Amino acid sequence: LVARAVGGDAGRAEPPAVSTAAPAGVAPSPVATSYTCRIERIGGQWFAGLSRTRDAILASGHAGPQVAEAQCLLRRAGFPPGDIDGIYGPRTERAVQRLQQKAGLVDDGIVGPHTWGALRG
Repeated sequence: LVARAVGGDAGRAEPPAVSTAAPAGVAPSPVATSYTCRIERIGGQWFAGLSRTRDAILASGHAGPQVAEAQCLLRRAGFPPGDIDGIYGPRTERAVQRLQQKAGLVDDGIVGPHTWGALRG
């Protein structure tokens, strides 16, 4: 660290510049957001108040309110995915696989129409 005198304030050092940008070629991590689950049953199906989708395809690496909806419904069904943060990571994927196994679906860890049916049913 090198201190540099500024104006008439001899001895006062400026803090070094700090970059928060990701290095070249490295994608920034998704920003964690906290979602609130508002579980309710509408027309015989479960909803968490974040998305009404029944057919969005969700997989590892996806992020957003549709993922948070799936996470809320996984928790409601007894398959806790970790934090309800809207990020489809390994814990969410494992929770999806456990739900799929219990529902007799292909346990690929991908949320599609059949898995939405199990989550909403």
